[in-house]
Amino acid sequence: MLVQLNKIRKNFGGLPLFDNISLSISDNQRIGLVGNNGTGKTTLLKLLSGQEHPEFGTVSKNKGVKVGYLEQNPIISEDAVFKHIIENFEQISKQKRELSRVERMMADPETYDDKLLAYYGRLQEEFEKQGGYEIEDRVISVLKGLGLGDKLEQSLDSLSGGERVRVELVKLLVSDSDLLLLDEPTNHLDLAGISWLENFLNNSKKAVIVVSHDREFLDNVTQRTIEIEDSKLIDYPGNYSIYQKLKKERIKQMQKDFDLQQAELARLRKLARQYRQWGNESGEEKFYKKAKEIEHRIERMTILKAPETTKKRVRVDISTTIKASKELVKVNDLCKIMGEKILFEDSDFIIFKGERIAVMGENGSGKSTLLKIILGQISPDQGNVKISDSVQIGYLPQVIKFDKENQRIIEYTKDITGNEERARRELAKFGFYAGDVSKRLKDLSGGEKVRLYLLKIFQNEINLLIMDEPTNHLDIFAREEVENILANYQGTLLAVSHDRYFLKKNFDKTLLVDDGKIEKFDRLLIE
Repeated sequence: MLVQLNKIRKNFGGLPLFDNISLSISDNQRIGLVGNNGTGKTTLLKLLSGQEHPEFGTVSKNKGVKVGYLEQNPIISEDAVFKHIIENFEQISKQKRELSRVERMMADPETYDDKLLAYYGRLQEEFEKQGGYEIEDRVISVLKGLGLGDKLEQSLDSLSGGERVRVELVKLLVSDSDLLLLDEPTNHLDLAGISWLENFLNNSKKAVIVVSHDREFLDNVTQRTIEIEDSKLIDYPGNYSIYQKLKKERIKQMQKDFDLQQAELARLRKLARQYRQWGNESGEEKFYKKAKEIEHRIERMTILKAPETTKKRVRVDISTTIKASKELVKVNDLCKIMGEKILFEDSDFIIFKGERIAVMGENGSGKSTLLKIILGQISPDQGNVKISDSVQIGYLPQVIKFDKENQRIIEYTKDITGNEERARRELAKFGFYAGDVSKRLKDLSGGEKVRLYLLKIFQNEINLLIMDEPTNHLDIFAREEVENILANYQGTLLAVSHDRYFLKKNFDKTLLVDDGKIEKFDRLLIE
């Protein structure tokens, strides 16, 4: 046992977040932590890491156990990436600084001598004995695996937010932590980086608890799934897919037990009423006594709750009756240069009616740029993009912004639909009910922003839907709802996404942006 939670109670905003929960984590376990947004997944990780404390109960660790937690908001500094990570190893870092100091002295003819050379040799020997060179190689290897191989000497403050999170992930993976707590570790990784991380974790001897909306990642990495539901922890053996199956079976059994108990309660209450009626009619005490026995029996019963079933939040079908030509988008000799980098050149492809195409490639390869060229938001440096006159495009951007952030949902939707009655009707289809419509746009979660933007898109009849990372800010339940919507969509789909589960369910062709070219494949390039 590495870490144990015992009878934990934790409140948030005066309401119980966790109610008398217990959890034991052992060596080498890889656990997926799931639950709807707001159920406390991140809080549970912080309890395990010691960053937060419970109101009641205990969190205990075995002696010497080290727990590492992936920070989503890393500190910005001027330190170089490699230096920042190596400083995680205090002794090695100290020796590395001394080696660098002596190297500078050796480069100066005035301070160089045989004594200094001999001292440098002893330092190198000690550095090697402490595993310094091995650790440096490991750091470089992990940086390369997560797409940061060219950032070793770059300062942290010059990196993007996503790159800084990846640096923190590298720092955690190469650390000597016994338990890794990973909160959305795939958020800023491309498909190659996700695949590398899966292999790393599967070959590691460290215990792992991961919160992720990436169902494929959970399937490929985890062996145990813990769901937070109704302030309790429910433990399932197996990965995400096995958890889904077992949960359905559990809910089915709970419903059966609930129905049986309700039927038994109805029978007993009816029987108690009958005995009381007989007592009233006959005046005999034995009937009252029998009625009381049955009523006491009911009072002693543990009343089962009906299982909570997740209600379908989004209830809209996308249909299109617009006639479209066979060739929707035709691209010839396309070239785009960003700075000094050629993203792609000499590229030709056609998007045909009804195709469902995933745009794939490494981070920075130009996937989002390609979408913007097709949308006419930016111009290519060479070549042309011809959009058929019959095409009606709906576009879901990667970053959703609203012009009037202080506007309330109902006001925003009235501007789109024309009147309040229709606005409320449309909002309900997309999962916004009476308690939601007065929220300000600036206060919406990522998932709420996506749903509201989809509402706007689908007010018009479209036959080409373009999406840039549509599942990025959605919980698993919301992702599944979007998948179900798209499954009924008869138009053409074009999307950038790193969510392999989403891609496998909705796409069967690929535009690969790689090595300065765009190439179309009549299959989805995911193993």
